[in-house]
Order: sequence, then C-alpha cells, then structure tokens
Amino acid sequence: MPNDTASISAEVSNPAYRYGLTQPLFAVIPGIPAMYAKDQASKLMECARYLNHTGVMHGDHRMVAASHHLNTMVRALLDQLEEIIPPLPKPW
Repeated sequence: MPNDTASISAEVSNPAYRYGLTQPLFAVIPGIPAMYAKDQASKLMECARYLNHTGVMHGDHRMVAASHHLNTMVRALLDQLEEIIPPLPKPW
C-alpha cells in the first residue's frame, strides 16, 4: 500500500500530470518566414533590454531576472533559426 501512495503523490507532483506536456514558449513554426521570426526575436530582445535597464535604475531585481529569462528564451529561438538557416559564409 505505501508504494501505491508514493506513486500517486509522485504523479500529482509532476507538472506534466497537472498541466499536460510542456511545449516550447518560443519556437520556429513551419510556414513562418525566417526574417519575420528574426524581427520578432529582435523586438523581444528590445523588451528584455528595457526590462534590464529599468530594473537596474529602480533597483528591482525581479525586472532584471525577468530580462535574463527573456534573453534566454530569445537565444533559444535564435539558435533554432540558426539550425534551420545557417549563417552566410564570410567573403574572405
């Protein structure tokens, strides 16, 4: 009986059990032009820069932490784009 209770509590504490399977927040989707995705990533990076600057000016560590998380997500999106569309070779 204790094993059954332990397995049930492990399932309930698992986020996938409560919220379903995780999906990437930012992802490259087929059919969306790469330039549009890069433009959106640039806008998100600008938001992260604003959050960081404002957080530092006001001493709000939550804003600074949010900017770091947003930068990490944008970096993942740009890495995904780079896998799909390799950078242009250097001319020299």
